[in-house]
Amino acid sequence: MKNKKMRKDEIIKASIDLMYLKGYNGTSVKDITDAASIPKGSFYNYFEDKEQYAIDALHYYYDNNPVHKILLSTNKDLEPLERIKKFFEQGIQNVVEKELKYGCFIGNLSQEMGDVTESISKAAADITKVIVSQVYKNLTEAQEKGDLKSKVDLKTLASFIISSWQGSLVRMKMSANKTALDDFYTILTEVLLK
Repeated sequence: MKNKKMRKDEIIKASIDLMYLKGYNGTSVKDITDAASIPKGSFYNYFEDKEQYAIDALHYYYDNNPVHKILLSTNKDLEPLERIKKFFEQGIQNVVEKELKYGCFIGNLSQEMGDVTESISKAAADITKVIVSQVYKNLTEAQEKGDLKSKVDLKTLASFIISSWQGSLVRMKMSANKTALDDFYTILTEVLLK
């Protein structure tokens, strides 16, 4: 018999693309339960409400997206700067595979709900801090190895890189082309990671 966490993850996996594409306000509990093929009443056995579903979906997205594993310092297959580059290369590839319609689930919910719902905003901010921290650790490791010559404070640089990425994703969605992502990657690799 499956435990509650496993079943909750199955529900999120089956339905997360709806909220990813349509947003928080564009997705109803019925949409979620229909996508997960569960009765509407069963939703409340796993989630207090739609807000809790969104928070759990944010964590599920982060924990189960293999792109996020690329940045981990335990990933010894790549040098630190290569981890950062590969993280964004894979991110761009994923966006292209989804026909430029999705962007980043964390960024999308932050943009839509960040100033509306404190709990969703906090969950997204906490996950973003983890990603910024991972970029920072890779920058620090690269600098210690002599592979990064930047004079910019590395915490500031890590935060700037993630903010620029999120902004590029917004511009990509507005223009429905990946030029902003290509520009981001060019500046990342040819200016920021030197």
